[in-house]
Amino acid sequence: MNVCSLALTTELALIATRGRITDRGSYLVVETPDDPGYFHGNLLVFAAPPQPGELAIWLSTFDDELGSHPAIRHVTLYWDGITGDAGAADELRDAGFQIDTHEVLVTDGVDASPAALPLRLLAPDDVLATAALAWQLGDRHDEVYRLFLQRRAAWHRDLVARDLARFYGAFDGATLVASLGIVRVLDVGRYQDVQTLPAYRKRGLARALLAAAARDALGGVERVVIVAEPGSDAARLYTRAGFRRIELTTSACRYPPDISRPVRLR
Repeated sequence: MNVCSLALTTELALIATRGRITDRGSYLVVETPDDPGYFHGNLLVFAAPPQPGELAIWLSTFDDELGSHPAIRHVTLYWDGITGDAGAADELRDAGFQIDTHEVLVTDGVDASPAALPLRLLAPDDVLATAALAWQLGDRHDEVYRLFLQRRAAWHRDLVARDLARFYGAFDGATLVASLGIVRVLDVGRYQDVQTLPAYRKRGLARALLAAAARDALGGVERVVIVAEPGSDAARLYTRAGFRRIELTTSACRYPPDISRPVRLR
C-alpha cells in the first residue's frame, strides 16, 4: 500500500525502528511487540477514511489481525490523507471511537532567543530521564502508564545510541525541566515528545530546544516536521517559531473502557 501523507509516512518509519509493519495490499498491519498495549503502536492503516458501512469490515479485520493478543484491548485505525477527512465520523463515534485530527507542520529553520536555562544534548542513558518528566506531565498515574513511558524512553535511548536520533534537555541545576527529541527518518527530521514542566513554561525553553534540534538536524535532512493538535498552545508555539502547516491528518481510537482519552505523545 502506498502512503501519501508525510505525517503517516514518518510515523510508520518511526514505528519500524521498534516494531514491524506488514503490507496486506489494501491495508497495513502495524505492531509494536514489546508494548502490545501501546494504543498508537498497534493498529491498522487504510488507504482512505472509512466510508458509510465500511466500519464493520475494518473492525473485523482488526480483530483478525490483532485482536487475539490479550494485551490489545484497544482498536486504533489510521488512514492516509492530508485534508483531515474523517469519513464516516458519526459511525465511528457511535461505535465508541474518539477521533483525533492533527496538523502537520514543517520548517527549514527555527529562530529563537537564547535560552533562559542551560540546554544540553542528552547522552543515551540521560534520555531515560525524559520518562520521569513525562510522568509528571501525564494525566494518568497508574503502573501500566509508568511502564509505557519507561519503554518509550528506552526506545528513544536506543535510537540515540544507534545515531538515529538526538534528544535535548533544558536544566535547572541538575533537574531536567524540558526536553524533546528529533529522529532522522527518510529525508526529514521528525520531532518527538516536546515537553516542559508547567512552572517553566513561557520562558522560551521549548522554542530554544526546537531551534537547537533543527540546527543540528538540518545538516543531514531537508526539513523538519512536527505534529500538533489544531488550535493548541503547542501549535501556536510552532507557528510563531516559523513552522507552516502542510497537512491535516485524522485517525480514530477506541480506548479500553477503563481508560479515558490519554495524552498522546508525538
